[in-house]
Amino acid sequence: MGVLVLGLVIFLGVHASRILGVRALLIRGIGEPLFAVFYSVLSAIGLALIVYGHILAHPSANIWNPPEWSRTVALVAVPASLVLLVATYLPSHIRSVTRHPMTLAVVLWSGSHLLANGEVASLALFGGFFVWSLVLLIELYLRGGQFDRPGSWWADLVALIAGLGAAAGLALFHMQLFGVAVIGFASDTLPSGI
Repeated sequence: MGVLVLGLVIFLGVHASRILGVRALLIRGIGEPLFAVFYSVLSAIGLALIVYGHILAHPSANIWNPPEWSRTVALVAVPASLVLLVATYLPSHIRSVTRHPMTLAVVLWSGSHLLANGEVASLALFGGFFVWSLVLLIELYLRGGQFDRPGSWWADLVALIAGLGAAAGLALFHMQLFGVAVIGFASDTLPSGI
């Protein structure tokens, strides 16, 4: 569990450097190119520690048993978060309206997973990302700003198709990737012949 927490502190700490006021100081002190290298390396180290720490900590003690409806929330929120994530990189209406689609995507992804998981390691993982992304999203909206162009419909369509396609792929291979089945059928509920 310590490795997971260390990874979260490094990864989320690096990504919170602007809010904490550290980013500007570091860029002034070491320059933007060197800061970008440190930012990338620390992010990669933090992410690797998060993944490895979650593997080490799994299975962990259950704190609560999530209600069945929380999985339905995740089944809706995760595809929406992936559409938002793709829209981040396209000149879409989605990006123009939400203004911060990537951060909003992390809020939806982590919040829905936080609801649907009750064990300690998952609560630390998804809770850390949820709190960080929610604070960041509030700070970003308070700061204001908007995109120059309103967006295009083709970009919305691409974001929708790519996001939903990625969600379908993740749902299909979630068990192999993360050890938890998203979509599963009990053999006694299948019609005969299937």
